[in-house]
Amino acid sequence: MDETRPGPAWPDWQDDDAYGYVEQLTSRGWAWEFLRRNPDFQNDLANALRRAERTNAGAVDIISLPSNTADLSRWGLLFCKLESK
Repeated sequence: MDETRPGPAWPDWQDDDAYGYVEQLTSRGWAWEFLRRNPDFQNDLANALRRAERTNAGAVDIISLPSNTADLSRWGLLFCKLESK
C-alpha cells in the first residue's frame, strides 16, 4: 500500500481487518496516520483550504495557499514557494 494513501477515516477498532493496511506502513505512513487524526491539524488544514486556489495541470492538482494563510509548516509538511512572474 502507498504510504501516503490514507486508510479509512475512522476504522472500527473492534474489527481486526479494518487495520490490516497498517502492516505495510513506513514510518512516514505512521506519522500521517497520527497527524490526519489530530483535531488541531484538521482545524488548521480546513482553515487553509477555505482560502486555497486549485488549478488542474493535467494529471496533477495544484493547490496554492495565499501568503496570509495559516502556516502549516508547523506540522512538518513540505511546501514549495513559487515565485511570481
